[in-house]
Amino acid sequence: MVANKILEQNVMNSFALAKGDVKNLYAHIKFVLGQIDRLKQENSYLSQKIIELTSTPKKTIKKYVASKNAQKLHSPGCVFAKNIKQKNKIIFDNKTSGLNQGLKLCQCLAY
Repeated sequence: MVANKILEQNVMNSFALAKGDVKNLYAHIKFVLGQIDRLKQENSYLSQKIIELTSTPKKTIKKYVASKNAQKLHSPGCVFAKNIKQKNKIIFDNKTSGLNQGLKLCQCLAY
């Protein structure tokens, strides 16, 4: 009879411990599910940012301007380049092309 009481008490203690373990697991699962939701939101935000960043043009095409009558190579926004008449304007795709033609860099490109 005493052995049955001890066995019964051990079974009840085991179930109490198991119940505590189940509660702890439930709390951990709830925490992990919250983290998963937060990560999904962050993933969605970052995916949108990637789309925005990859859809914008990466590089603007830069041209260089010179006059047929001068020896300087300018950026298109330079005040001197804006004064060059259209009929006298020469456009280069890169600095090297202008330098190979014997032109020198204007102050707008020297820096």
